[in-house]
Amino acid sequence: MDESQVNAQIDQMIKFIQQEASEKAQEIKLKADEEYNIEKLYMVEEEKQKIRQEYERKEKQVEVQKRIAQSNEIRYSRLKTLKARDDAMQEVKKQALAKLPSLASGAGYAALLENLILEALTTLAETKVTVRGVAQQGGVVQKALTPAVAKYKDWAGKNRDAAFVADIVVSFDPTPLAEGIGGVEVTGFGGKINLSNTLQSRLDLAYQTRLPALRALLFT
Repeated sequence: MDESQVNAQIDQMIKFIQQEASEKAQEIKLKADEEYNIEKLYMVEEEKQKIRQEYERKEKQVEVQKRIAQSNEIRYSRLKTLKARDDAMQEVKKQALAKLPSLASGAGYAALLENLILEALTTLAETKVTVRGVAQQGGVVQKALTPAVAKYKDWAGKNRDAAFVADIVVSFDPTPLAEGIGGVEVTGFGGKINLSNTLQSRLDLAYQTRLPALRALLFT
């Protein structure tokens, strides 16, 4: 084989190697492009998933905040309604309290005071008792005390024994109550128990016991 034929063979071998190398490079490039596209799609999908999750989280957060705001608004509205109702109830009590002085100075006060004393005595059910009234009512209290004690002894005769009735001593305490419009305070059991039966205490009691009826009357 002469030199020209050798060179031709070499050239052919070089072309073959170059062709093989080109095809291999193309194959590698195609595979790399495919892997790149797959990785890019994976990364894009992963980011989309993160965005969706973040959106859902924020959407839930907004919904929670919305519910909290609605709950607070309802709560505030209820408190406002309750406050308005309580103000109305207190106004009724205030109006009733304003009428107590006229009750304490009216013609029927002596009989009312007698009943208040008798009620306190029978509730306490004690033999040694002191009674005191509000300021400037000592005379009317002492006057009401006599028939009230007589009725108390009559009650004791029906509900207690003769020894109890014989031991009954009801004394008037001239020391006026610190505050009050009318009524009395009865003390027994050696000063350990004080029973307030003033007009204010009766108003408070009536207010508490009549709350449901007052609410129904005012708000339905």
